[in-house]
Amino acid sequence: MKKKSFLIPKLFLLALATICLSACIKNDNFIRGDAKVRIFNNVINDTSRNFFFNNVLLQTALTYNTNSAYLVVEGDKNYTIEARNNITSAASGSLVLQDSFKLGKNYSIYYTRKDTLPATVPNMVMFEDDVRQNINEARVMFINLGYTLGSNVHFRSEDRKLDLTLKKGDKTDYISFTKVDSTARLYFNLVDSATVIDTISYTNFVRGRVYTILFDGTRRGKVKYRVVTN
Repeated sequence: MKKKSFLIPKLFLLALATICLSACIKNDNFIRGDAKVRIFNNVINDTSRNFFFNNVLLQTALTYNTNSAYLVVEGDKNYTIEARNNITSAASGSLVLQDSFKLGKNYSIYYTRKDTLPATVPNMVMFEDDVRQNINEARVMFINLGYTLGSNVHFRSEDRKLDLTLKKGDKTDYISFTKVDSTARLYFNLVDSATVIDTISYTNFVRGRVYTILFDGTRRGKVKYRVVTN
């Protein structure tokens, strides 16, 4: 009996301590949840860039034609995102966001340019990624960031059921490919170079995965592509 009576005040003190601790936690420091964001460097012949979120270094030394993994950030929060060539330099491009990272969502930020004019400052654009998977299909989003290209990008599927033209800076919705036959191809070309056609093999795709195909341009303006798995 003595053991039982000793436990009762002990449990009471533990409960009281828990209540006091909860009361001391300030709502100002409460983290409501997170989102995920990855960053692409799409500026040709640029130095590697460090990316700061509200002056906090989040990604270092990102070079052209590469991207980061998804980085975890606090959602539902205002951000100023800056690209710098070192830790202390002024920003070479920035993006101001107002509550744009929604809880549980995935995003891609593209560090790019609008044109090749020397006075044009690099900029950033952001799109939400839909990473939901379907085991019966490959899902693909296409985006044209070829700021060196002289015309729009045209692409089509082998069976011509998919036949689209993308302006610079535009993207498609996610397109489903239920058949990923290794012998099939996607065909793409610049509108003003209709006879110069390149291909993307369906061997890049696996059902159950989600992809981004990024159309870009070489310094001289030839179209090229990258296939990125979400």
